[in-house]
Amino acid sequence: MRATKALTYAAIALFSSLTLTAIADDPASEASVKELMSLTGAGNLGVQMAQNLLPALKQIIPQAPESFWTEFMKGVNADDLVKLVIPIYQKHFTEKEIRETLAFYRTPTGQKILKELPQVMQESMATGQQWGQDIARRAVEKAKAENVKTQ
Repeated sequence: MRATKALTYAAIALFSSLTLTAIADDPASEASVKELMSLTGAGNLGVQMAQNLLPALKQIIPQAPESFWTEFMKGVNADDLVKLVIPIYQKHFTEKEIRETLAFYRTPTGQKILKELPQVMQESMATGQQWGQDIARRAVEKAKAENVKTQ
């Protein structure tokens, strides 16, 4: 009788732990990813990137009037990007991880990161561009020093 009771308790504990593990490993829900992207402003950053691309687009289509671009940009919607990115988050993160990330971003430190990250990214991109130009310059100098033909 005791063995049966112990076996029953062990089976219940095993089943419970497997159920909890399965819940913890569930892919992130669409709702939680949307909430994260809303909190972080990720969709809006995509629209901002599109606006930053505008000068390059205007060079590709120089004959388009400003009214064309104004109308075109009205069609650039942050929600479109969010819909495209949700499956990527779901592929890489569990529901538990997204929930923990949301909890972090609601802390004072998380809020500061959200506030400062756009400026940090902008400065980092400028620094990375400079770094890349320096690498290219050094490669050309090395090639010339070794008499390797360059364009």
